[in-house]
Amino acid sequence: MPLMQAIFQMLHRGHERRELIDVKQLIDVKQLIKHLSDADLLEAADGYFAGLDVNSEQCHKPFSNVADAIHITQNLSMLLQAADVFRGADVLDFGCATGWLTLALANLGCSAVGVDISPSALRLAETWCARRGVRAGGSVRFQAYDGSRLPLEDGSLDRVICFDAFHHVKDQAATLQELARVLRPGGRIAMVEPGPFHSQTPQSQAEMAQYKVIENDIVMADIAVAAKLAGLAAPQILVQMHQPMVVPFEQYQQWSEARGLPKNDGDRLLSSLHRHLTNTQCFYLTKLGVGAAMDSRRPEGLAAELQLLSTQAVDGAAGLFDLRFRIRNTGEATWISQPGALGQVNLGCQLLRRDNTVETLDFSRFTLTAEDVLPGDVFELTVRLNLPIDSALKCRFDLVAENTAWFEQRGRCRPVVWSVGG
Repeated sequence: MPLMQAIFQMLHRGHERRELIDVKQLIDVKQLIKHLSDADLLEAADGYFAGLDVNSEQCHKPFSNVADAIHITQNLSMLLQAADVFRGADVLDFGCATGWLTLALANLGCSAVGVDISPSALRLAETWCARRGVRAGGSVRFQAYDGSRLPLEDGSLDRVICFDAFHHVKDQAATLQELARVLRPGGRIAMVEPGPFHSQTPQSQAEMAQYKVIENDIVMADIAVAAKLAGLAAPQILVQMHQPMVVPFEQYQQWSEARGLPKNDGDRLLSSLHRHLTNTQCFYLTKLGVGAAMDSRRPEGLAAELQLLSTQAVDGAAGLFDLRFRIRNTGEATWISQPGALGQVNLGCQLLRRDNTVETLDFSRFTLTAEDVLPGDVFELTVRLNLPIDSALKCRFDLVAENTAWFEQRGRCRPVVWSVGG
């Protein structure tokens, strides 16, 4: 049986219960939710964060300690992939706690807002972010959440990210409805959460017994039903082992040279995947409806044809030349034209030495048009180039989406190289 077919069959056979305590002693999380009021949950959460300061490990995630760093960074990598964030995106960090992830999203160039029910957590987040600062291009703010309605407008977000917080909410279906409300059509909700038997683990049982905290299960079938009611597409799940397999060199060589895995190794791989499959679940939900078209803040949609049509010496002695180009948007992204905007597409000129190494990376920029350039649009552009006098350097022209990427780097545009001597 092919490996991936076996993996997905295992997904439908039910899940292995491991390290669960005696069912006679279990706290029923559903009954606990019925007895905990919003005030109880707020008191418990705020009491916890009130005992922390900016030197606490909570504020230093994801590198607070070695064990947590391994776990958190692995899950964070999956979450960012699931979220498909991009520079300039409006992103919500739901259940932000001390704001470490909110700040990271801002430093990735997002406009990030963190919400939490705990005022003490939000004060910590604001203090921590003020101390660390936000890199140019991103922004961060924090707002209180009452547990029912988010302090955000309808359709105001591109992405919602939830890192290990959704299993603490009282009503998962209602919370998904609220997250969907603030999301734009085509936007995503991405989560990393524990599995369908989370409430039964010893740690969860101990925390529910000692503190007023919800440690609920995340059952993907329930999430799928709630998603449909909220106007979201069915969940897409990122499946991978959460602990890598360690194999000796000889076995690795055998794997890499063979077309398939030996049966014993394949069985071991499947067994390992099954053990880890629902310990942590990473998934995303897309809001239905026609979303905004991809624009040049997203590097994967950038592609162009660039052609030099003619050159004319205006004043050769002074190094002035007019060059006329034909440009076609052959990608999927609309090119932003707003001056100074993140992702604005310009024609860039680099100066090259005789051996084609770069002398000046950002020699000149030329604005394309006053209007955004749609996929398929074709236009001509004449630019005036002022070269250094008696320069023996060559000019390389390429399109660039500012603070995003040069088109050549995406492998979807051939630059034009020109020198005065032809």
